[in-house]
Amino acid sequence: MKSEDLHIDELIDFSEGWLSLKGRRLMIQDIHAFSQMKKDLMEFLGEDRMRRLLTRFGYFWGQADAAAMKRIFNWDDKQEWLKAGPKLLTIQGVSRITVPAFEWNEETGEFYMETIAYNSMEAEEYQKNFGSTDHPVCWMLAAYLGGYASFCFGGEIFFIEEKCQATGDRVCKFTGKNKKDWGDVIESHLPYLEAENIHDQIMQLTSELKKKQKQIEAQRKKLASIYPKQEKEFLFVRSRSFHQVMDLAHKVAHFDSTILITGESGVGKEVLARYIHSLSHRASGPFLAINCGALPDTLLESELFGHTRGAFTGAVRERIGLFEETRKGAIFLDEIGDISPAMQIKLLRVLQEREILRLGENKPRKIDVRIMAATNKNLQKEISEENFREDLYYRLAVVEIFIPPLRERKDDILPMARYFIKKLAKNLKIANLRLDASTLDILQEYTWPGNIRQLENALERAAVVCRNGVILPENLPANISRYSDPTQGIYSLESSLEQVERQHIKNILAHTGGNRTKAAQVLGISAATLWRKMKEMGESHQNEK
Repeated sequence: MKSEDLHIDELIDFSEGWLSLKGRRLMIQDIHAFSQMKKDLMEFLGEDRMRRLLTRFGYFWGQADAAAMKRIFNWDDKQEWLKAGPKLLTIQGVSRITVPAFEWNEETGEFYMETIAYNSMEAEEYQKNFGSTDHPVCWMLAAYLGGYASFCFGGEIFFIEEKCQATGDRVCKFTGKNKKDWGDVIESHLPYLEAENIHDQIMQLTSELKKKQKQIEAQRKKLASIYPKQEKEFLFVRSRSFHQVMDLAHKVAHFDSTILITGESGVGKEVLARYIHSLSHRASGPFLAINCGALPDTLLESELFGHTRGAFTGAVRERIGLFEETRKGAIFLDEIGDISPAMQIKLLRVLQEREILRLGENKPRKIDVRIMAATNKNLQKEISEENFREDLYYRLAVVEIFIPPLRERKDDILPMARYFIKKLAKNLKIANLRLDASTLDILQEYTWPGNIRQLENALERAAVVCRNGVILPENLPANISRYSDPTQGIYSLESSLEQVERQHIKNILAHTGGNRTKAAQVLGISAATLWRKMKEMGESHQNEK
């Protein structure tokens, strides 16, 4: 391993509520809060004691990082391990550190190292709090470098800051040497560098972290064995409504009951069906999906039931249908609401008798397959209009699972978008692909009539056209990015004032998710006036949200 190969996204686990460096918990701290703490320390303790405290903090920090780097990586040599310390400071935003000079004699133990720090956080916040000074003030940085190097080389190595931005220098410069090589120069620094048994404390901490890391890895392996790969498709679940969907899916997965999955186009009905199959006792068997609405009756019947040779023109050989081919597995009949009345009768027989007749054959054949179906139609309405058989509906919907549209589960949008971004980054080979913060509100506010499918396609489009891997609002499809500004309507010059007002009110209501109180505030009118205008527009009365 080389120090230049360290990357923050590979080093640090950014799990929500748990930020860690391979088992060692971290936190992100604001420089202004840190600055205020130093002001308080100066006031309560004075500069001398404040320096002592910060020096010990920096030394411990450096030793802890050195121990972590030894625990995690196999370094090409000690020099690369040592240079990982300055690299970590750069990654963590403390300062951009370079190492212009380094000498080490393993036989004699002689050590010499120069480091240059650009834009030191410590110098910057000191100047903001106390103004310029006549002495170096990057005490934590110097102590960190000393603690890190001492741990690497097992001796007493001390870094002294010889130039500092707080004193007017362009950069901060630190020089590191053995205690004996510093001579009398180090004496005035030693009181601040005393670290009572810190090395032993670090070694004990490292041992504990190794044990903890092993426990974490064991837990991950256990979870991987419990939950199938398809589980990743649902890592973004946050909304209560979709949690209920997942709970029901888990309950019914272990039984062979027929399942009907309903919901708008693009909500992920097939993905859920595959997930249910992966949890079932049939998981080792095949899963075949067919879009019933995409095929004419004859071809659909042939696909599902199979046919004998000569059953129809072009049937030159016998063919096994999907019901037989998915033996010990599951078949997913998508868009089941689009099949003809004749096909409905044949499918009803399959569900009742668990047997099929191939086209051109009179001999029934038993099947061993789980049947799941899906539709974006309202089958109850189709039944009332005599377009769908009621008895078939009840056979299909032994368990019915309704997937809510994305606009009703806004809590899932951002986690889902981030999941797709990771997936796209890998598939499109775009390093560090990410969403800009200005894009987040747009994604959450849009109503997503095409649901998850539309979201994924919109993000893929944005990923392809964006620059430097950062997805901005203008990279999204125009209809989505324009939606973010409810005042931006598309009106022709021939539109009447009434038409413009009507469209504007609709845009604002869509922007506020139908919340009339918020819409009235945006429009600058009272809720009563908005109600009157909506009534004039012919809008149906709804309870105010």
